[in-house]
Amino acid sequence: MNIIFMGTPDFAVPSLRLIKKNYNIVAVYSQPARPSGRGMKTKLSPVEKTAKEFNLRTITPSTLKQEDVFLQFKNLKPDLVVVVAYGLLLPEKYLLTPKFGCINGHASLLPRWRGAAPIQRAIEAGDNKTGSCIMLMEKGMDTGPILSSKSININPSDTSKTIHDKLSNLTAEMLVKTIKEYIDGKVVPIKQKEDGVKYADKIVKDEAIINWSLPSINIFNKVRAFDPFPSTYTFLSGVKIKIVETKLCKENHQFEPGTIIECNNKIIVACGNKSTLEIKYLQKSGKNIMSVKDFLNGTKISIGEKFGK
Repeated sequence: MNIIFMGTPDFAVPSLRLIKKNYNIVAVYSQPARPSGRGMKTKLSPVEKTAKEFNLRTITPSTLKQEDVFLQFKNLKPDLVVVVAYGLLLPEKYLLTPKFGCINGHASLLPRWRGAAPIQRAIEAGDNKTGSCIMLMEKGMDTGPILSSKSININPSDTSKTIHDKLSNLTAEMLVKTIKEYIDGKVVPIKQKEDGVKYADKIVKDEAIINWSLPSINIFNKVRAFDPFPSTYTFLSGVKIKIVETKLCKENHQFEPGTIIECNNKIIVACGNKSTLEIKYLQKSGKNIMSVKDFLNGTKISIGEKFGK
């Protein structure tokens, strides 16, 4: 059976590796190399880099809308296409080309969190569960029938990084198992429910600034959801400070949101709804991540000062 694999970021790499061990991959599609980092050096995507390690044919179109790109795809005669975080929408004619269609490994419990940032949005919303779904692809955005799904817990200590790594490996394992069962006719696709649909919009950097008027639980969840990217931040006396890790507090207060109400070996901040939040780790611009204790050793702050814009 000839499989085309389509993926781009780190999340898709375990799926590529495991499918390569079990099936015949005729080509790997990934988004083209782009300038990255401080030096803006052109960098291959993690999937393209991995494909080259396996000496797999790599194809990196910037768009799938051109006819010559489609003809190249069609001439590969794929029996099945596997898509994991590719980043380009497949036109309908691509979906109809393979004998067994196209399947997608998606990092949420569909229909909740269709779209671009399912991991971050699940944590930000305070969900206590997430998971991976393998679905048959159709024209809509993550709307296809489900072939398999599996859930995991989101713990208070989890961040987008830890959930990303768990679901990346889970998706890979599920894909290998589901492909076999699907091809053998042992899986009946289940139509997604109409209720419970939620869209995971792409993360915009401007969202990362902390609004201290929100209840502490909302800020706590956002800090975890935006770790490691794009990282939440605030300002203190005009200096930008990334907030890396926080802890919920039980104390109430009567201060304006953003006010520092304790700064002796720990920093506790007033939030909305009279709630409070302890900052555990933070990062000044150009400095390494540090504990609050280390931060207070080198930075003098006082009760009553305010974090904010």
